[in-house]
Amino acid sequence: MRQNLSSPLQLTKILAVGFALVLATPWAAPATAAAPIAPLASNDFRVVASATDRDAGTFARSSTLIEFSAAARTAVAAETSLTVGGKKFTASKDIAKGVAQWSGANASLQPDDRLALAAFTKDLETKWVKPANLTKAPIPLHRDLTIRLAMLLAEAPVGTRIGTQDVPRPAERYGERPLPDGAEAVESCLKEGAFATEPNSAERSAMVAACQESNEDGILYTGCNVNAWVVHDADSHCFLGEVIYVGPASYDCMGKCGGGCFIITGYTYDCADHDRCGRAHGGSTNPWDSECGDEYWEADDDFLWSSNQCG
Repeated sequence: MRQNLSSPLQLTKILAVGFALVLATPWAAPATAAAPIAPLASNDFRVVASATDRDAGTFARSSTLIEFSAAARTAVAAETSLTVGGKKFTASKDIAKGVAQWSGANASLQPDDRLALAAFTKDLETKWVKPANLTKAPIPLHRDLTIRLAMLLAEAPVGTRIGTQDVPRPAERYGERPLPDGAEAVESCLKEGAFATEPNSAERSAMVAACQESNEDGILYTGCNVNAWVVHDADSHCFLGEVIYVGPASYDCMGKCGGGCFIITGYTYDCADHDRCGRAHGGSTNPWDSECGDEYWEADDDFLWSSNQCG
């Protein structure tokens, strides 16, 4: 019969062997705790690598971290990436070939992301643009592209899924865009069509679809400190045109591509359309497909290719 319990002598031998093994085994000192990583302060801009043809670093605002990396592929081509709160956005541009592309792999931005991007562009203006202006030196293309992508993303309607966008260099035109024949200071395609069609009719549906005008102008500059005819549509009123004052002397630099009076991009009709839509509908905080999303997409070539004509 098998014994379930060891005899006293066997137990004594087992304990003795175990104690001897403990004494023979070297004692391992506890691992040294890793030094804590200091958190980034708010609006903290840090450069981790910089050269004439590349830059990389971080920017933090509150709990949102932006990581940036940009490099020149050739003298006339560059690429950049911005990781905003873990979401990666990229852009590339080749001036000689006249092509540009930007993408977010279908990621979308939230209000905190957009606020961080707006603060980031202001820091880029201070650290990259103003020093170049003082010496009359051109801004390196990889830095210029980084600034333009940051401004474009800062204007993205909240929740917009950003896929891959090809943005070839558009035609650039100067001069005022004329008002349509007979247009008043404010006109609405929807208002006019409503008088001629029945509610819920096929004619009404066709009218609403027809007046969703894209107004894709390539790059059409507004001029500086002028009255411009700007248009936008939304789910609440369809196509609407208004005369507004645009340029450096206007309120918050209306018509400038990018927030405020940033100095790289130009004053264009597509950016003025987007500015007016944003102000009329609470900024870019509504879903893009019902409010200002089409104006946003129409302005991406203006963001990536326009030049400042008012400074």
